[in-house]
Amino acid sequence: MSLLRPNGLARTSVRFRPASFAGSFVALVFAAMLVTMCGVLLESGVRAHSTPERYADTPVLVTGPAKVHKQLGKGEGKYTESAPLPERTRIDAGLAGRIAAVPGVRAVIPDVTFPAQTGRAVVDGHGWSSAALAGTRAGTAPGAGQVVLTNAAAGVAGGAPKVGDTVSLTTPGGEVALRVSAVVPGRGAHLYVSDADAQRLAGHPGSVTAIGVLTAAGADPGTVARDVRAAMAGTDVKVSTGDGRGAAEYIEFGDTQEMLTSIGGTLGGIVLLVAVFVVAGATALSVGQRRRDIALLRAVGATPWQIRRMIATETGLVALVAGAVGVLPGALLARWWFGAMDGRGLIAHGVTVSVGWIPMVVAIGAGAVTALGAGLLAARRSAKIKPTEALGDAASERVFVGWFRLLLGLGTLGGAIAVTRFALHATGEQAVGASGGVIMLFMIAIGLLGPILAHVLVSMIGWIGSRFGTMGQLAFDNARANSRRLASAITPIALAVAFAATLTFMFAAEDHHASVQSRDAVTADRVLAGPGFVPQTTQRVAAAPGVASVTSVLNTSVVVVRDGGLQKESAQGVGGTTRDLATTLDLGVREGSTDALRAGAPQPEGGAIALDRQLASALHGKVGRPVSLWLGDGTPIKPVLVAIYDRGMGTAAATLPRAAVERHVETPWDARLLVRFAPGADVRAADAALTGLVRQHPGTSVDDRAGYAARVDKDREANKWLNYIMLVILAGFATIAAINTMVVTTVARSRELGLMRMIGSTHGQVRAVIRREAILVGVIGLGLGLSVALASLVPFNKGAFDTATPYVPLPLCLAISAAALLLAPLTVAPVTRRLLRVTPIDAVGAKE
Repeated sequence: MSLLRPNGLARTSVRFRPASFAGSFVALVFAAMLVTMCGVLLESGVRAHSTPERYADTPVLVTGPAKVHKQLGKGEGKYTESAPLPERTRIDAGLAGRIAAVPGVRAVIPDVTFPAQTGRAVVDGHGWSSAALAGTRAGTAPGAGQVVLTNAAAGVAGGAPKVGDTVSLTTPGGEVALRVSAVVPGRGAHLYVSDADAQRLAGHPGSVTAIGVLTAAGADPGTVARDVRAAMAGTDVKVSTGDGRGAAEYIEFGDTQEMLTSIGGTLGGIVLLVAVFVVAGATALSVGQRRRDIALLRAVGATPWQIRRMIATETGLVALVAGAVGVLPGALLARWWFGAMDGRGLIAHGVTVSVGWIPMVVAIGAGAVTALGAGLLAARRSAKIKPTEALGDAASERVFVGWFRLLLGLGTLGGAIAVTRFALHATGEQAVGASGGVIMLFMIAIGLLGPILAHVLVSMIGWIGSRFGTMGQLAFDNARANSRRLASAITPIALAVAFAATLTFMFAAEDHHASVQSRDAVTADRVLAGPGFVPQTTQRVAAAPGVASVTSVLNTSVVVVRDGGLQKESAQGVGGTTRDLATTLDLGVREGSTDALRAGAPQPEGGAIALDRQLASALHGKVGRPVSLWLGDGTPIKPVLVAIYDRGMGTAAATLPRAAVERHVETPWDARLLVRFAPGADVRAADAALTGLVRQHPGTSVDDRAGYAARVDKDREANKWLNYIMLVILAGFATIAAINTMVVTTVARSRELGLMRMIGSTHGQVRAVIRREAILVGVIGLGLGLSVALASLVPFNKGAFDTATPYVPLPLCLAISAAALLLAPLTVAPVTRRLLRVTPIDAVGAKE
């Protein structure tokens, strides 16, 4: 611990020479800010809770399971994985009798919840008996064919209905017209029908959404909940109290929690690794620029231990101050991002951001440890050298690195090459997974071998610049003699280019292939898309003049065992009247047949399913064999794999018959209807008929293939926002590090620039030399960054899209290249002009 004990020399150095620590201070501030931001999001996911709204007056709530669980592994390596269910589960209404027998229970109220579309809004419908769960009991109970609206529901319903008016509702049980019997106060937009109508309209006879338990006077809700759990032993129901009722009320809570922990954990890990690069580089540069100071201390008798103690104290002080400065902006940035996600509907109701002390301590501690280690390593040689040799060693710059760093760098480079070869020969998920490690290993290798790479590349490329006159030759010679300094500027530029190019081209490729697959998959003449269509709508469309067949598409999700855990995958149920699915929806079948997915087609035992090739590969699925998965409500199934197709990214990863999934989704409404015209049909008359039908469904559109493709592309824009936020964070951090490094290295050259002016160089000549060096740094950084990105993108595209050729949009590539090439010259130009204002004698005599 004595290494970290403050001493006066370190405090004086930091106090009177703050410019020497400016670069590492800036790097540490941004590192602490971003690590704090990711930590806050991770903590918000781990501690997420949702305040109940409708069930706020219900002490104990019994619902179906919110997650699916699976034990994986074998022997001592067994572990249990879980994943949130994408659909709400229902429970047996008969459980109410068992719950009523529990001591302390005053009343048991089953709640039947179903979605009801009225006008352009979708509200929750319930049976009247469950109104007491939300404290809503005013007004007359609705009879058969009647409905009671809350004030909020009446406000969002079309025409603001009043008592006596008739409202038309689209429900899972069909389309109905009900007379308003009362408008009552209540929390949120809800409507109530008779209990018998609720069972019919919900479409799940014999089951309920939840069972509310009202406790007797003086009974402890916690004790009652414990006894209810005991009474429910052997079932998979969930008993909730407190904020757990909110998580049960809002099905999207699990997805929100998973999203926050995924963003905070995954992005946080990458940010932390990048921060180690940036902080270590900046700290090492700061220490390296004070070699003369350290050499003087050794020359006057300072021991290696005193040198290391001074460096440790300096870096520790700077790291702690910078960390303290960065955590508050990091917490504010996390709040902004959380608010932006909430505004886009990605956050479940009631979930709030949690700002605790743990992310801040981790951010400060990680920065301090990284800076301390980098500083001690950078001062290691200067501290060990003999005092008599110290000044001479400080005056020269070593090209090569230490043996330990060299061996570690070569080992990392070898590992990166090995992983790249494996990724190139792998397929599917293995190739995609391996591509993520390629970029990290190559960047670590570049960071460790930076001085050697810079010297070699400057020698190979720099001679081109030497052909452009005396200034070009001087820039080349200077760069080759100071390749270690250039390496500190090249590494962050390469880092910025590698991350920017990899993430940008990955997102662009995903968007491009999804758009192409979606456009190619739809072979229908017309597509009806809207909030949702009940099965009766499909029959009406099929009966319209000129329509030969209709394919209905019901969107849902399934849960599968993938990559050692449970993951949610997109799925669709197809139905309608189409005899040949490819006439309306061509999935790009590469193996098997989709005939068994048609409505009314013979089904194999256990049902039929078709999978996208990537998902089939991950599940080791073979045509003709069953695959195991869970439907959206947690129902386990083992359907037979009948087909493997290519266009899952543009449609869905799994395709099942509509009848297999319609009873396992909360809202069994079709998202779109794919219409095929009969040969020789009057297209104008058919369009007029379809347009007349959709007038009954507000928010519905009728598009041809091109129009539907454009609409899908527009809707996909919202999904890309989250990806590009992460891109801006990572690439922006690396870019800031590059700018910071360029500024610091240029400021440190004030003595060198002064000497150039003293021997007769003009301001223009000095700027020309610096500009050419900066361009050389940009070219090398761009080349290294693009090479690393290419090594990662080739296996990624091979595994994800079955093509070894990366999708690289030319405008994006030119923009990244231009930014990398201009970054160094634009950064050093104003700094150079400021340094040239100092007289040559003052510049030469200035302290480093």
